[in-house]
Amino acid sequence: MRIILGAVVSIPPFSPGMVWNWMQHVVGLADLGHEVCFVEEVRPEWCVDERGVSCEYRKSVNRRIFSQVTERFGVAERACQLYDGGRETTGLTLRELESTAGSADLLINMSGHVEAEAVVGSVSRRAYVDQDPVYTQLWHAAYGKSLGLDRHDAFVTVGLDIGSHLTPIPHGGIRWRTTLPPVVMSFWPGPNDGRRARFTTVASWSGYGDLEYRGGWYRSKFEEFLRLSRLPREAGLEFEVALKAHRPDDAGILELIQGGWIVSDAGRIGDLDAYRRFIGESRAEIGVAKNAYVKGKSGWFGDRSAHYLASGRPVLAQATGFEHHLPTGKGLLSFSTLKEALDGARAIHADYEMHSRAAREIAEEYLDHRRVLPALLDACTGG
Repeated sequence: MRIILGAVVSIPPFSPGMVWNWMQHVVGLADLGHEVCFVEEVRPEWCVDERGVSCEYRKSVNRRIFSQVTERFGVAERACQLYDGGRETTGLTLRELESTAGSADLLINMSGHVEAEAVVGSVSRRAYVDQDPVYTQLWHAAYGKSLGLDRHDAFVTVGLDIGSHLTPIPHGGIRWRTTLPPVVMSFWPGPNDGRRARFTTVASWSGYGDLEYRGGWYRSKFEEFLRLSRLPREAGLEFEVALKAHRPDDAGILELIQGGWIVSDAGRIGDLDAYRRFIGESRAEIGVAKNAYVKGKSGWFGDRSAHYLASGRPVLAQATGFEHHLPTGKGLLSFSTLKEALDGARAIHADYEMHSRAAREIAEEYLDHRRVLPALLDACTGG
């Protein structure tokens, strides 16, 4: 099958976890024998230099990052960064991209990122892959926001319960099919020892604004962190959150620190190798979800958790409904309350080697790209 996959990799600040996710889709599909072209669109207002100052496209870090990422994963010759709708490109020329789109069987459009008519108007089948469950559905069905959904033929979400009776979130007349995050297992070294000290995660206070639906509010990850502010002190274990773009004097940050959290700067894990080392040097992940994912019973399961599991690092994740779809109790544990989080952390600490082995086994059985991506293609093509 000839596939175009569209997603964002180059908008500062660089997000290594997100890039790992997109590139494992691209590399994994190619490994399965498909012809894959990766496309990123860049708007003029997104282009900045090393100092974060607006600049022309050819001098932008956006262009440099795109080239570095596609070269690293061996896809530079079948990738295109489309600037300002095609005024300039990096990688494939506009004419080459138009030819590729005209012969493509499928566009896998992550969050509807690709909008250019040269691509969307040419590919025979277009699939929208929702990365923000609850938000996407409420924006569409309750707020009437235009997301470009009408330009797509199939709809897939990482919210494993979206569209089912398990969630109160409206489907908006769309048949949502679901997908898990794929991992290319060879990218992630397996478990080596159990002497790692800290439960870790990466997070951001910023993001989408709160949404109201039928008298209830669906909020950010900040809400859930505050519910867990006492977790490190009560567990007697080390918990670290690497935060993006935070103020040290933020009241929420101070509350976490008072509860025993180690708060670090996510900028120190700002490249692909540093991100992978951060996970490998962790004892386990403490997975805190956005309040909207939890309250909306979305079934969201994050790609970062998949990376921890593939690395043989256990995951203690906040329940969103994903526990209906993945095995929990060994290697992957879920929690809804502070007490359940405490019990889970102590269980992982008490029998770490067993949980480490089980984490890797879950990744191999449920998240390996050879299992996830064929199912994703079925969802995108109506198979």
